[in-house]
Amino acid sequence: MKKIIAFLAFAFALNIADAKTLVAYYSRTGNTATVAKMISDALNADIFEIKTADENWYPSEYQATTEQAQQEIRDGKFPPINAAPDMSEYDTVFVGTPIWWGTVSGPVHTFLTTVDLSGKTVIPFNTHAGSGRGNVHTDIATLTPNSDHKTGIAIVGSDADNAADSVNAWLREIGALK
Repeated sequence: MKKIIAFLAFAFALNIADAKTLVAYYSRTGNTATVAKMISDALNADIFEIKTADENWYPSEYQATTEQAQQEIRDGKFPPINAAPDMSEYDTVFVGTPIWWGTVSGPVHTFLTTVDLSGKTVIPFNTHAGSGRGNVHTDIATLTPNSDHKTGIAIVGSDADNAADSVNAWLREIGALK
């Protein structure tokens, strides 16, 4: 019996030691990418850029992109994306997105509805031009109902380059960074 208990304790400890964190994000202008890299660097986490399968999915012109994004939300039809990494390797997944019409970007919506994040801790972050979180964080929780969720952060996009102190304080607050 002692050997079984010792083996189970070893296996549990090994599982914790092997636990990995992924920072998955979509970024149109680079602001969300900047915050994603800050998180990844602070936690020594893997990073995955969510991209549309067709690099020309969204128009280069801002207004046309916003109109297309609004139509995607209205129709519930979101773009195909690049292949995600093997999610079984990760126990914690940070999910980053710009805020589009008060919610997650289309590529992030596709990511959240095509990968299995059941049983993982999901932590949202977003960039914005003044609208804060909108529904991003609650929508991510809704799209990942079988996951554990921690409080996210919203960063003004134009402040992304200077957000390291805020990001690190938030990471400490949620217990991700010591």
